[in-house]
Amino acid sequence: MNDPFFSRTKSTKSKNSKTDKFSNKSKKATTYKENDKAYTGKKRKLEVKDDEESIPSSEDEIGPGLIDDMDMEHSFDEESNTEDDHETPAEKRRRLAKQYIDSVREELDEAGFDAAEIDRDLIGQRLRKDALEASGRLHRELANTFQFPIDPLKIKSGRHELSVTCVATTDSSQFFHTGSKDGTIKKWDIKTGKKLHVFPGGRKEFKEYDGHNDVVLALAVSSDGKYLASGGADKKINIWSVQDNTLVTCFKQHKESITGLAFRKGSNQLYSASNDRSIKLWNVDEKGYIETLFGHQDQITAIDTLSRERCVTVGGRDRTCRLWKIVEESQLVFRGGSKTEKEDGKVYQEGCLDAIALIDEEHFLSGSDSGAISLWNIQKKKPIFVYDIAHGTQITDSESQSHIQPSPYWIVSLATLRYSDVFASGSWDGNIRLWKLTNKIHSFEPLTKIPIIGFVNSLQFTTIEHDSKSNEAITTKATTATLLLAGIGQEHKFG
Repeated sequence: MNDPFFSRTKSTKSKNSKTDKFSNKSKKATTYKENDKAYTGKKRKLEVKDDEESIPSSEDEIGPGLIDDMDMEHSFDEESNTEDDHETPAEKRRRLAKQYIDSVREELDEAGFDAAEIDRDLIGQRLRKDALEASGRLHRELANTFQFPIDPLKIKSGRHELSVTCVATTDSSQFFHTGSKDGTIKKWDIKTGKKLHVFPGGRKEFKEYDGHNDVVLALAVSSDGKYLASGGADKKINIWSVQDNTLVTCFKQHKESITGLAFRKGSNQLYSASNDRSIKLWNVDEKGYIETLFGHQDQITAIDTLSRERCVTVGGRDRTCRLWKIVEESQLVFRGGSKTEKEDGKVYQEGCLDAIALIDEEHFLSGSDSGAISLWNIQKKKPIFVYDIAHGTQITDSESQSHIQPSPYWIVSLATLRYSDVFASGSWDGNIRLWKLTNKIHSFEPLTKIPIIGFVNSLQFTTIEHDSKSNEAITTKATTATLLLAGIGQEHKFG
């Protein structure tokens, strides 16, 4: 009697059907590979995934001889094209770092050095420097490289009909611009001081011209030197082509006077500050408005920005500095209002913040009507260092005023040599003062003074290519010159 357990009739039929099924699929797959030369590794994976359910699990199920007929070839060239897709983040960083080090070695080889003899510390120093530049925290010690005192013959000047209120340029530019209370903007050659062009202005709105019809209070030049932005008491922001000296567009969304303008470094994104207590963002390339920021409780008197999508402002008599984080849609508030008491019992209280300037992405300076210059770190709510009465106090000339307490010269303007240990301050005490940051940007000390008569309404540092015939103010190297531009007037720019 036959035991059903040993019967193979049904299992053979099942095996044959599975074998035929897989054999047909295998033949189709082989034919497809032979006829289609564009077959890729990604497509191969998709085909295998579709057929996984019908692939037998053992040689017994496949049948004798069928494995020998299968196509086991693999295209490694095609697979290598997708190798980067399977990299982990750590592997990718390692690969990019190796590529960067190789490029540094190649640059040194071209300069005549043997890469095998390069000290590892030099390469590490280069890597750290590039990383700090990318993060905006590079700090250059330049104060000790300047030559003092500055030769008065190297100080050149040009004139407006009324007080100069603002100056603007950008690094490596051939020009700089000045704005005035007469409503005009003038373009100058930065090496010779020669006047090149005048953007006319006036008091009458019906007169046909593209310029401002009131006091020009703010100027800014884009980092590529392509655009000049100007703003003033007529509530308009004009965008000019620096190369063609023509008007590109005009923004009229502010409700009060424009008091500050700043282009973000490396882009044509413009920040504007106004007496309407708002900051507005503009895309100059697209000639469009982006958004408005609110927070200050008084008129905004100054604004500054660097590479990050951030800006800093001071709010006049609300006695606050604010750091605006555009991407995060948030702001940090730094409260001033410090009080200074001298040994003779005299007390000086900050009542208004008038000036602000970024040193790097982590530190900035502010100036007040009490004559104090404050150094801030964005991680601290209070200033990390304050220099009281930086420009001295006013001396009374008559006996009738001798009983009046001397008032300090307030800080009208500030400018920093970006990412370095040098900055300048202006008032109307007869001197522009240069300062040196010390103790790893935890304090600062006086460096030198430049005699200037009048209100120093605006200051800006810039660096140009050195020329033996140029009239540079401060020389740093044989190939570059650092200039300090100053806008001087007979009265305060807001007065």
